[in-house]
Amino acid sequence: MTPVAGSAPLFREHGTRACENGGATLRSPGLTVTDSVLHTFQVRTRSREELVDITSDVAALVSAHGGHGIATVFVPHTSAAVTINENADRDVQRDMLFWLKKLIPESGEFRHAEGNSDAHIKASLVGNSVTVPFVDGRMRLGTWQGIYFCEFDGPRARRAEVMLR
Repeated sequence: MTPVAGSAPLFREHGTRACENGGATLRSPGLTVTDSVLHTFQVRTRSREELVDITSDVAALVSAHGGHGIATVFVPHTSAAVTINENADRDVQRDMLFWLKKLIPESGEFRHAEGNSDAHIKASLVGNSVTVPFVDGRMRLGTWQGIYFCEFDGPRARRAEVMLR
């Protein structure tokens, strides 16, 4: 896992907040959001289409963060995605890529001129984020589940972001 642009707490606000409402000051308990951190790491892909297991990268961030919460994994690309699926049998990843290629072939009657329309469609169908709860610094994935970065227009150096809260 290669950090990109660092990791930093997003907000820390304590106490009370005051706001003006028609001349009267209202006070309410402040929003306390502690230990919310955004991590960014690089994913290098080797093929035009592949699934890269990033489970251990996310698990390391969750473990270092500790406690209980939610991990949101986000892929900020229009021709890549992220999914949770079986990680015990590599044939599952092969099957996913095979059927996505069969459903949306690389060449077709696409109007987008860059030649990667199929990648955009696949990324939209798979999705750009997944959410995993964690307890005591351990993700609550099922026994056979893993988190996969889905490359549909590689090879490239890509980014994945993980918000822990």
